[in-house]
Amino acid sequence: MPEPVHPQLNVAPHGGPAHQTFTGLDFSVNANPYGPNPALLRAVQHADHAHYPDPGYRAVRESLGRWHGVEVGCVVPAVGASELLHRLVRAYLRPGERAVSVLAPFGEFGRAVTLAGGRLEVVQPGQAAAAVQPGVRLVYLGHPHNPTGRSLAPAELEALTLACERADALLIVDLAYAPFLELPGPPLSSHTVLLHSPGKAHGLVGARPAYALAPPAVAAALHNLAPAWALPAGTAALLEALPDAQDFLHETLPAVARNAATLARQLSRTFEVEHHGAPYLTVRVGNAAGLRALNVWATLFARGLKVRDCASYGQLEWIRVSARLPDENARLVQALEELHVH
Repeated sequence: MPEPVHPQLNVAPHGGPAHQTFTGLDFSVNANPYGPNPALLRAVQHADHAHYPDPGYRAVRESLGRWHGVEVGCVVPAVGASELLHRLVRAYLRPGERAVSVLAPFGEFGRAVTLAGGRLEVVQPGQAAAAVQPGVRLVYLGHPHNPTGRSLAPAELEALTLACERADALLIVDLAYAPFLELPGPPLSSHTVLLHSPGKAHGLVGARPAYALAPPAVAAALHNLAPAWALPAGTAALLEALPDAQDFLHETLPAVARNAATLARQLSRTFEVEHHGAPYLTVRVGNAAGLRALNVWATLFARGLKVRDCASYGQLEWIRVSARLPDENARLVQALEELHVH
């Protein structure tokens, strides 16, 4: 039997379902708790599931292109941003070449770099532009970052963009959570790819909608690595309907922001909390005396409350929680405070 080309890696940790059965309150997934967006859900349900979709997804790309003011050749729809990250790494990173992530990367980017035989360097925001030197091929930026919720100031983002242009590196800006903060991304340029994952803000993560906005040459490289019929009909219909389905965000995201701010304030009475306006926040529940975040995770799980431990981000004493509805958030606060006392 031939040996596989790539090393066997563990699956990148994520929130949401796992091999353990769970039916309680899930605070581990960063999605709009007021979802799903009814208009987009109807688009999925009314899609033509009996026939193959257009393999070029022209209507989807035209709809998104008009909305963002870019040419149709700059739009690449996909099933999840994870798939786009793997395609980008396959297209642009050779074995031994360098990639940079501003703060700890989304797990799929790090996994893709490792599978490609690349070298990943994690840098702090203030060091990002200086770290992009000739020889760096890809730069990943979560804007805002997951799990901390931090984002670059406009001047920092501009400096990073210019550094990538000078070094001939491709800047990948992951805007998965930008809608929650009304956070603008950088303009599309010859060295910039913008990743959009609207399922989070619209409460439809199960449909896995995503797309990249990229310069035509990069978009062509991404299309080249896609299998035939890369999108199921329902996900394609959702993306085509997306530009006309934004009222849901105007109606729900202010409440999401209030709930997250209240949750952060309540937890701050007992714990160290990092929150920068995103729907999620990180909580330091471990300590040097022996209480570890993984123990807290297991205890909460047994009580029907699921959070995301931050071990995969190198933060062993922290958990990430995503705000849900107020009465549900109150249950989490009570449980964590009781654990702290004991």
